[in-house]
Amino acid sequence: MKKDNTTQAQGVKQRSLWQDAWRRFKKNKLAMVGLVFLAILVVIAVGTIIVDLVTNNYIYDNYVIKQNLRGRLEPPSLAHPFGLDEFGRDMLLRMLWAVRSSLFMGVIAIVISGILGGLLGAAAGYYGKRTDNIIMRFMDILLAIPSMLLAIAIVAAFGTSLVNVLLAIGISYIPTFARTVRASIMTVKDQEYVEAARAVGANDTTLIFKYIIPNAMAPIIVQTTLGVAGAILSIAGLSFIGMGVQPPTPEWGSMLSSARTYIRDSWHITVIPGMGIMLTILALNVVGDGLRDALDPRLKN
Repeated sequence: MKKDNTTQAQGVKQRSLWQDAWRRFKKNKLAMVGLVFLAILVVIAVGTIIVDLVTNNYIYDNYVIKQNLRGRLEPPSLAHPFGLDEFGRDMLLRMLWAVRSSLFMGVIAIVISGILGGLLGAAAGYYGKRTDNIIMRFMDILLAIPSMLLAIAIVAAFGTSLVNVLLAIGISYIPTFARTVRASIMTVKDQEYVEAARAVGANDTTLIFKYIIPNAMAPIIVQTTLGVAGAILSIAGLSFIGMGVQPPTPEWGSMLSSARTYIRDSWHITVIPGMGIMLTILALNVVGDGLRDALDPRLKN
């Protein structure tokens, strides 16, 4: 009996922080549903890329973007479960191909802002004093400008292109990541293990990237998940006003923009892209909430 208790105690002790967080995350049924939905979207996005490579863009050229005006605005049916759009293109295929535009662009934009904002936030939080004051006052200036307005200004100044849209969204989210990373770094940098590493001669780069950032990842991961949701919504907004992804490339925001003229006569071409945006944002938000609860040490059970 004593041996069994000892083995059980060792098993609990050996369980890592991330294993413990995953165990708690799995208990959140809503977050798991959101995670499954996001996994399906990733599979769809990767699948459309593979299909384009294998078929040499045959399906994309002949079914996704090719117009067939004879069947325009056809309602959902067995042949076309999501119906046809104003140019006679299959809405189901366009929704599937739009996943990679919205999802991958959102992820890439947040990676840009996460790297730049993370470096600035890490420098501000670790060095403090004058460095912290200079960086954070610049972040305050960026935060004073609404993120969508800042993105519009950047795209308007440099032109409408995929790269400029990604940079615009990425730059607009830098202050959020900088503040999150700064707060996390300031919480961790005075811990005993950091002082011990400093005492044995570790330089600042080693301290930041080997000891501090890995132990401050929890809030950063949560912010990344929520940031992707905001980025997807921003990209859809830019595309809706004609400053994002340009037709005929399928993207949920541009699909909504081109369909708004027919909203009273053909509900499916506006409701379906809108539902795609809504469900994706909802899934990312519930996953973010689940991660926040799972990674919060105060909620351990």
